[in-house]
Amino acid sequence: MGKTTIFDFMKAYKAALKKKDGKKKYYWGFMGDILGELILPTDEEIIEFANRDLSSTVALRFFLQPWIMPDFFLFTEESKERIRDTLAWYLHQPEKELDSIVNAFQIPIRVESSRQLYTVIWQEFFLSDFPDPIDPNEYEEDTSPEFINSLYKMAERPDWSDTSYYSNPERIGTVKKDLIEWYTPDRSLEEIQRWALTGIRPNNIPGLISDATKWLDWYDMNRGNERALKQFGELQENGLYVDRLTLTFDKDIGIGFFAGTTKPVKTRRARFLFDKLGNLLANYPILK
Repeated sequence: MGKTTIFDFMKAYKAALKKKDGKKKYYWGFMGDILGELILPTDEEIIEFANRDLSSTVALRFFLQPWIMPDFFLFTEESKERIRDTLAWYLHQPEKELDSIVNAFQIPIRVESSRQLYTVIWQEFFLSDFPDPIDPNEYEEDTSPEFINSLYKMAERPDWSDTSYYSNPERIGTVKKDLIEWYTPDRSLEEIQRWALTGIRPNNIPGLISDATKWLDWYDMNRGNERALKQFGELQENGLYVDRLTLTFDKDIGIGFFAGTTKPVKTRRARFLFDKLGNLLANYPILK
């Protein structure tokens, strides 16, 4: 019997999905995957963004457009449908659910409300004011490894030198080389707690309060990097492109604090972010 590739696995997975009950699938992590370059700011941008007044919907809309739209154009139609279902689900959930997502992804901008942020994103993506009322019975959360890493982009990349259809901050290659250093096992719990309580990051850059985490040991961190890079490569070999992967481990690999709290929490899940050239930019445990 031949070796089963990840491409074969994904084909079987998609076939199995079609045989299910036809419910719309959603996953909370997609709410971070659609934020484009916004979750990879430079130190200077972190400081600037924390002081911006984006309380008006108009200001927020014009700020978000160049950060999120270039990425959205690249998603496959199937991926856009999953984004639509996930946004529709969470925009009908209590505000605290959306707040927890904003905190988990360390979104570096101060917004009037999490619902306002994601409503503007919905409007930009789908050109309608707000998703129609939903029937919760028609929706189902899918946390399988295959689904949570299934937001694919076009394998054929456009000519990145042509920026006529968007403005900055489109980036090529590695921009942030120190993001991995923020989450290493060498970081003290005191540093991580300070981040969660004050927004001051491990490199002493003042930002906004958010969830804050670190890896428990170097072995798990390096093992996670290897797994993520291997999976990233296998997907690309089969014509599939992703720039964010979420991996679940069989033991606790990270520890941290939810935004504004002082009780440490351990986790078995981590997120890995790649730039457009396939370089690993960030790898951090997530608590949600």
